[in-house]
Amino acid sequence: MSPSAWKTPPRQRGFLLPVAVFLLVAMGLLALALWRTTAGSNLSAVQEVISVQSFYAAESGAQRAMAQLFFPNGDIRQQIDQRCAAMPLAISFTVTGLNQCSAQVSCLCRYDDASACDPTVDANYGPTGDTAASFYQLTSVGRCGSGDVSAVRRVEVEAYAGQ
Repeated sequence: MSPSAWKTPPRQRGFLLPVAVFLLVAMGLLALALWRTTAGSNLSAVQEVISVQSFYAAESGAQRAMAQLFFPNGDIRQQIDQRCAAMPLAISFTVTGLNQCSAQVSCLCRYDDASACDPTVDANYGPTGDTAASFYQLTSVGRCGSGDVSAVRRVEVEAYAGQ
């Protein structure tokens, strides 16, 4: 064969170059999209863990506040009312699983007639002189993480003490 037989026809020259450039650009865009999706799913997995930790921090804060409210003498309503009035409780956790987490707990006390509790009132009677019960609403706010990777969860617990 002569060298002139090896030449490509003019209409087929450069056909593979645009196809190769298109494939490289398409594969690059696909790799970028895959990278962004993977990075986003990693962040959402971390955020989910932080969210669960903040829920457990709030739950632990509420349980600790209930223990502080009703123990050691949970049968004397006036003392329970006094502990509720002094309740703002701040907890910083240092245990594994809740490190970098905190909880803020507050207590609201109402009598069964919806008036605010008065810790100076006789333990057996409410503000109107009749037998009353105290209702307690504990609100615990758990916070974990910092910056963009953080979560806040709120837990409310209710209890009552009557005579």
